[in-house]
Amino acid sequence: MYARKYCQTGGYLAALSENRKSEHAKANLPASAWGNADGIRMKLPESALNKSVLVVAHPDDEVLWFSSILNEIDKIIIVFLDAGHSPELGKSRQRGIDEHEFRDRITLLNLAQTRSHNRSAWPEPEETEFGLRLTSDPEHECLYQDQGLRVRAALDTHIQGASNVFTHNPWGEYGHEDHVQIHRITTQLARSTNSTVWYGSYVSNKSSMLMQSYMQVFDNSYYTMPVDRDRAKQIADTYFRNNAWTWPDDYAWFPSESFIQGPLERQQQPCAGAFFPVNYLRVPFDPETANAPPPGPITRIRRKLRRLLIANKKHPTDAATD
Repeated sequence: MYARKYCQTGGYLAALSENRKSEHAKANLPASAWGNADGIRMKLPESALNKSVLVVAHPDDEVLWFSSILNEIDKIIIVFLDAGHSPELGKSRQRGIDEHEFRDRITLLNLAQTRSHNRSAWPEPEETEFGLRLTSDPEHECLYQDQGLRVRAALDTHIQGASNVFTHNPWGEYGHEDHVQIHRITTQLARSTNSTVWYGSYVSNKSSMLMQSYMQVFDNSYYTMPVDRDRAKQIADTYFRNNAWTWPDDYAWFPSESFIQGPLERQQQPCAGAFFPVNYLRVPFDPETANAPPPGPITRIRRKLRRLLIANKKHPTDAATD
């Protein structure tokens, strides 16, 4: 859940015909309207935020990927707190949540996370019942499956009675195995209770191929919500002050976020389809490195020393993402 070096930009991934583009141009509609079925950028209807629950994997995911709706969500569920490989991380996260503007709406499931990040075969990982297969680390694959069972058991009762459930998208935003796991389990539980499930608009160079496999022709429109950047930064600062912020210090929020109603079905064969505006992140990613065996202790020490020389401040989560 990190990106020490990155770049970001707004973008649109949609299969639009030249005729449709011409129609939009004749109507003097901005390019930002092209991804929507009726050419209008609509805000989420009030009904979409009625009895609403947001489910995220880690503390700070709520403000990184859902900052535009935090003020409207009735309940925020954060699944993971502790990390066995980084003992101080849970304490840092807890302090950040204690100072959180919306702490009264936050429910912590207090589960410990395993080390799953970047252990799948990106950019084309294999999906499983519990998220993604950790092909580069079979030992953690068993721990990851067990984590999925614990998440399902802990989360089940917390979303019962919700009309709308917001959670991570199928490709895990920039490509995090925990995000994909929470997406799959939350979507399954939401469907079993007839709740409407919603996904956000973030993607990266690492996860874009997985995202494209979900592109399809659909009838429902996307909805766009403006981001209160000042409020988002204030929330991020509470994590940063407590050494629990996992993104660059100078991260700049996008002006808006788009949402689409799920569930989305993956296409086994390439197909044409429409999608919605995406907030695109470029994260450090080497497919060969991602698929290689985990680094040994000497390599990990060298990486940490190199990061210390580069970074102005060191966050405890650096150790969690090797």
